[in-house]
Amino acid sequence: MAKKPGFRTVGDVVEWWLSRLEVDRNRSVKYRGSMASLMRKHVLPRVGKVLIAKVDRVVLDDKLVWPMHQDEMAPRTIQKVMQGLRQAFAMAEEMNRLVSNPMAGITFRNFYKGKLKPKPAALSRIDLRALVRHLVAVFNDDPVRGMLPLLMLAHGTRIGETLSTRWASVSLDERIWFISAADQKSSREHLLPLTVQVVGLFNRYRQALPDVRLRAVWVFSVRGGARLADTSAHALIRDISGRAWSSHDLRKLMRDSLADIGIDYMVAERLINHSLGVTAETYLTKDDMARRRDALERWHARLDECGFADAHGVEVAVPALLQNNAGPELAGIAAVSSASMGGG
Repeated sequence: MAKKPGFRTVGDVVEWWLSRLEVDRNRSVKYRGSMASLMRKHVLPRVGKVLIAKVDRVVLDDKLVWPMHQDEMAPRTIQKVMQGLRQAFAMAEEMNRLVSNPMAGITFRNFYKGKLKPKPAALSRIDLRALVRHLVAVFNDDPVRGMLPLLMLAHGTRIGETLSTRWASVSLDERIWFISAADQKSSREHLLPLTVQVVGLFNRYRQALPDVRLRAVWVFSVRGGARLADTSAHALIRDISGRAWSSHDLRKLMRDSLADIGIDYMVAERLINHSLGVTAETYLTKDDMARRRDALERWHARLDECGFADAHGVEVAVPALLQNNAGPELAGIAAVSSASMGGG
């Protein structure tokens, strides 16, 4: 297989690709970290020294895919390894660092014909009431510790994008939470309306923060002002859940529960920032934010039925299943705070 000078082995290509990937702001921190770990733990030790000219399906099967299968690695993990290897060679070819790409036409499906089953959720809708009560108890005991899982359950956000939120991206005045494209797995910016319940939750959280953290850039910061690390956040979730569920299970539960309260499929998908395709997203553009706000008001009303109000402290007189044209009525507490959550 012809090659450009400097790229002699699979390892040469992968190391070059990782050097680009690890500083690519268009990819989430979580993706960059997980892909780098997979490449260095599995690809480089097994096929890093293989000459580019020798790469084909047989070599990949014998030296990479089959050994990973023998180690009882999950098919989805092997699939991700193959995706990373394909991306590395595709970029090298695109940048004219390879005359031809030996990975072209080779996919995970060449080695695996079974059905890739989604990981079963650890939380179901019947767990919702007990879960909310537990999270509210954690929050009331220590708002700084309990804010992360409650905020994720309320919006279905991923842990990485939640941790990457800056105070300047959250406004109580406008009742909007902005998540930048750089912090998204989907690499698309995301706007989430803030309900009055979440405004109340943020107010309680801010009141509990030490002054030094209140002045930090990040909503979820540590002593010194740095952002709470992913590893620390996952450890926090494991501690709160007793290892019974993960941060992603909160997202799954929120998405599944939206159907139970009559939220339209496309609106629900937009709330968790799944791509719907150009046609569907064009259709939703006109009143997209109004639909999202209505959906979140209905969802948070459902959470209030389960005890959420004991955390945010706002009395919202609204039934769990709002009609499409209904809105919450506040009982004595203003919907919008007098100050933005920027910077401060």
